Amino acid sequence: MKKKPLLVILVILLFAGSSYVLGWSSILTVREIKITGTNAYLVQYVSKGERLARVETRSIEALYKEIDFIKDVQVSRNWFTGTVSIAITERTPIAIYNNMYIDAEGKSFPKVAAQDKHLPTISAPEAQKAVTAVALYNELPTEVTDHLTKLTVTSDENYLLEINAGNRTMHVRWGTSIENTLKAKVYLALMQRPENSKITVVDLTAPHAPIVK
Repeated sequence: MKKKPLLVILVILLFAGSSYVLGWSSILTVREIKITGTNAYLVQYVSKGERLARVETRSIEALYKEIDFIKDVQVSRNWFTGTVSIAITERTPIAIYNNMYIDAEGKSFPKVAAQDKHLPTISAPEAQKAVTAVALYNELPTEVTDHLTKLTVTSDENYLLEINAGNRTMHVRWGTSIENTLKAKVYLALMQRPENSKITVVDLTAPHAPIVK
């Protein structure tokens, strides 16, 4: 009968000791912070010397996800090394809209210096139409998008493409976003014909009867 109270006391002491080590002792503290996936400057929501048990990974993830150019983030703790790892997934820009980047989801975010790739510019009367332009962009083959410099969507949702064709700029009247695969094939076929070596305008509004100028 005397063993039971002693066992309870030992359990309480063990629990109290563990709580102290985790929450208060300097043994388990943040010794290193590793950020991967970005070269951009980020505010650190955790600091060296902080108790590992008090590092709220989900709260830190939520704070980083509020940053426009961050698509996802994973925060983890290593209890043995005292390392807090912050893995950032940046949004991948596919175009420029209103002097900001826009990704495949239509999310806009400020330009990041590390992401200096050549990107087409989207011109649209409003943000939602820019999103639909991104949807069209995603349907185009790389043979077109690799040389696309500007994609314009009008108020009536017709599209105009400016394409760098080497020694000339092609102005492609795409029409509405229908039969996109056919239109792309027709455009590429027209560009391969010798008699079209000097054209600068292609009208694909009716892809079965294209017009070149």
